[in-house]
Amino acid sequence: MKYLPWALAGILAVALIWALFAGPGGASVGVVNLMRVVDESPRAQELNQQLAQRYQELLTRFDLEEEPTEEDVDRASRERQAYAEYLAYRQELELQLEQEVNAAVKEVAEGRGISVVLDSDVIRYGGTDITDDVISKLK
Repeated sequence: MKYLPWALAGILAVALIWALFAGPGGASVGVVNLMRVVDESPRAQELNQQLAQRYQELLTRFDLEEEPTEEDVDRASRERQAYAEYLAYRQELELQLEQEVNAAVKEVAEGRGISVVLDSDVIRYGGTDITDDVISKLK
């Protein structure tokens, strides 16, 4: 009798796994390689280019383009300000890309009848790879 709760938990776990990985009619699992999405999507490249442009603008605005000299006593302060602005802008772009990727993943998954999408880093076997479709949505 003391093993009954464990047996029921095991049966429920098997039922959940079966439901997630069942074929047509059951839930299906999609897999997306987020590293490839970031490396290969035109939108991620566009945002990366915007970040590089902002970096150059900050170097110019804070007069940091030349090598430091001993006479430039407030350079460290300007570098900190520039770096803080750079990080804030980078975080803003990363959040924007994350939202766009999430929307693309959702759109692809719904279009293909996929109910669960996981990052490929956590999947050892199985699942339908939707990475190429997500990359093509991020143009």
